[in-house]
Amino acid sequence: MSLYQHQLLARAALRHARKMSALVILATIASGAGAADLRPLGFDEALAIAEQRSSRLAAQTASVSAAAEQVGRSTELPDPRLKFGVDNLPVSGPDSYSFTRDSMTMKRFGFMQEIPNGDKRKARGERAAREQVLESANLEAQRAALRQDIAVAWLDLHYAQRTHQALEQLVKQHQLESETISAAVGAGRVTPAGAIAQRSALESARDRMLDQQRVVSRARAVLAALVGDAAQRPLGALPDTAKLAHNPAALIGSLESHPAQRVFEEREAVAATEVAVASSASKPDWGVEVSYGQRSPYFSNMLTVMVSVDLPIDKARRQDREVASKLSLLERARSEREEARRMHEAEVRAMVADWEIAGERARRFESVLLPLARERVELSLAAYRGGRGDLAAVLEARRAETETQVNLLAAALERGRAWARLNHLIIHEVKP
Repeated sequence: MSLYQHQLLARAALRHARKMSALVILATIASGAGAADLRPLGFDEALAIAEQRSSRLAAQTASVSAAAEQVGRSTELPDPRLKFGVDNLPVSGPDSYSFTRDSMTMKRFGFMQEIPNGDKRKARGERAAREQVLESANLEAQRAALRQDIAVAWLDLHYAQRTHQALEQLVKQHQLESETISAAVGAGRVTPAGAIAQRSALESARDRMLDQQRVVSRARAVLAALVGDAAQRPLGALPDTAKLAHNPAALIGSLESHPAQRVFEEREAVAATEVAVASSASKPDWGVEVSYGQRSPYFSNMLTVMVSVDLPIDKARRQDREVASKLSLLERARSEREEARRMHEAEVRAMVADWEIAGERARRFESVLLPLARERVELSLAAYRGGRGDLAAVLEARRAETETQVNLLAAALERGRAWARLNHLIIHEVKP
């Protein structure tokens, strides 16, 4: 080979190396740009992310701020009024439209201040303060409800994935059996009908796994609505749903402190302040007006001071009816609060029962039913391999074992959902 040919080969090799290097760099950049976040999404981190990006919490926080702005101004006096104009301007005769010839004509300007009675201003201030407390209670109730929703969504996805894994394991076992089924049929150990049954069991397991994938996708979509892209990350460690942060008896005994119940308590308190505001209307409001009348240069200027007082002369038809209306609304709020307390207590007791019974079922599945199902698989498989059993018994034993695992996960999920709602009835600090 000539020197020229060697140079051509070297140049071609160099160009090829440069192209390959460029492709490697581009592939590295693309893989880095599209790399998924593989950090586990922990339970507490999901709670923190959901709170940070929650629109309903942001909206309720704005309501709290709006109510706080009303507290300071509610006890203030109304803005004064500026009054100006012309009094007693002649419109006929020789002095018509003259500002200086008639002694009664004057240019007047002044200020007027309305002064609501002290009880009314105090009652308005108390109402505004109570409305702020009500909005704060609504914020805590929204936060508690959000934490319950995100906790349930996280647990739903966790157990949906574990159920999918159990069904996937069943499919793998059936696939391993299907690889040897033809030889078993040829050796006379398995009938053709048994081979069909084995294939049918495999396809049924695949169908169940496919349907469970739908459940996983739906659970992830619900979680994504709360935590955004973090829902695509793998889930972290499962919290201990066998223990509650608060004793069940203590939860039932402190219903009034639950955020959901405090909202009704504060609504009743606001209704009580409405009664006080209505009652304060029975006392008269005042008004003061000071004006200055200019008649110079020919006549003296005038100063006018006027005081006005409301006269509630027909209280029975006006103020008393307003008070009666507010008292009826107060009674409604009191009844709603009592009804809500009863329903909330029933709900808490039901959740405690769900948590306790589901926990007992999960423990029985783990300690009794699942070991029995696994023992059945081992015995049926040993009998089949020893020629003393048929394939149908093995297939049924494996299906029963998987069903037991799925039922165990379902019981654990039911306990987890009850745990999530009970554990977040009362607000406590969350560390992401």
